[in-house]
Amino acid sequence: MFMLDYIIHYKHTRNWYARINMEWKLEITIPFYIKRDKKFQERLIAKWEQLLSKYQKRNHIQTHSKDSVMLFWEIVSKKELPTHKKLDDYLQETLAEYATPLLDKYSKMVGKDYYKLTIRKTKTKRWSCTSNQFISINLQLIHLPTQFIKYVIIHEVCHLTHKNHWPKFRELVEKLYPNHKLIKKELKNFVLK
Repeated sequence: MFMLDYIIHYKHTRNWYARINMEWKLEITIPFYIKRDKKFQERLIAKWEQLLSKYQKRNHIQTHSKDSVMLFWEIVSKKELPTHKKLDDYLQETLAEYATPLLDKYSKMVGKDYYKLTIRKTKTKRWSCTSNQFISINLQLIHLPTQFIKYVIIHEVCHLTHKNHWPKFRELVEKLYPNHKLIKKELKNFVLK
């Protein structure tokens, strides 16, 4: 096994958590109350070494370069994009233009309205649906092929009626997107940079 480069932060939190930063370093945040528990830290680091090994096997996609950006899985020259807008604003508007009609269509199919669609950059979650019918999707989805965006929209629309992932939720997703298991598996394999 390879040697893992890591950073440990101690904070006043209830639980520990870890993430892999852009430099491939593991950043672990540990509550102060277990600061002196070296065995716990060793077990934690060993666990994250295994996860990092799996993470490195995923399909890492470079979504931006100096001269281009990936939109819906196609490389587009930045010269072709509007110059009067910031790139993130343009990407957000473009994703909203694509996602909103899908959201409207599928929410009508399940007979539940959503309150608002929010698109933002997030480091961990790709999407969510709150109990008060707010749907949020990650801006990074704009870089992927459209079938992944469609899957995310359908997944969240199904949460308008079923807030958990119990059998009725899965049945509804299956009804609206029969190929969802394959798409979900492929989506987990992407790491966008």
